[in-house]
Amino acid sequence: MPENTTRTNRNDIRSVARKALAQLLEPLVGFVLDSGLSSEELNLIVREAAIRSVAARQLRVAQRINISGIAASTGIPRAEISRILKSNANSLRAYADRQQQTTNRILAVWHQDPKFTTSAGKPADLKIYGRGSTFETLVRNYGRGIPTRAMLDELTRTGAAEVLTPRQIIRVTSSVAVDRGVSARAIRAFGLRVAELMSTMLQNMRNPEAPGFVASVSGANISPALLPLFRKELASKGADFLEDIHDSLIREATSDSANRRPSRASRVSVTIFCHETGREVKAKKGIVGKRRNFRRDF
Repeated sequence: MPENTTRTNRNDIRSVARKALAQLLEPLVGFVLDSGLSSEELNLIVREAAIRSVAARQLRVAQRINISGIAASTGIPRAEISRILKSNANSLRAYADRQQQTTNRILAVWHQDPKFTTSAGKPADLKIYGRGSTFETLVRNYGRGIPTRAMLDELTRTGAAEVLTPRQIIRVTSSVAVDRGVSARAIRAFGLRVAELMSTMLQNMRNPEAPGFVASVSGANISPALLPLFRKELASKGADFLEDIHDSLIREATSDSANRRPSRASRVSVTIFCHETGREVKAKKGIVGKRRNFRRDF
């Protein structure tokens, strides 16, 4: 194959990969922001994951880690690679905390700085504007240039703070700013299921002959009125299918134990999910309430 053709094919793969990654990252970034993490924390996690992934691959192939090889594959400086490989979980967490969302940085200072806490060490109720220990001062000192009103709107939107009117006092209600409804249990389930799905699809991509399998079916547009019935039917049939698969896995495990095969055991999991693509609904006039203005007293 001519060299220019090979180069074109590689560029096509890179172009398609960028588009696929953008599609993947859009919902992932939504998860990041809803969970109260920042884009800087995401960048740090991606870099660490890249380093540890290449290092694990090196150990499987050559039984040793080559820092220069990791740098060549990832584009990450060797000094940073060495620091991450030598760091423990606590030091990495402390570094990540310094890259947190500005909203969570504000909340952390509000909970810890004596200037903004009560004598009992609790976050104090703060006047929105003014000099001294006010919310405006807090945002000006630790808000990284974000306007006071923009920070106030974001904290109230996520439910991390509330405004007590008409005194124009803001009270903190949470130690972190996360999207309403997000829980640790839901986050753990998200990480587990997405990791399993992506691992299977990557296995299929790298080796089409591999036993991994992902398939999907889709139909015509379904009316919203029929969706509850469809979901009920899917839940019923899906539960029956998973129960049959569970029984099969138990039989295989029991048979393998009885035969005492010398092969190393592999953990198998089966997941069913339904993806619904709904139309975007345009906001109607009057749905979003008018933003309340707050005045300065000086």
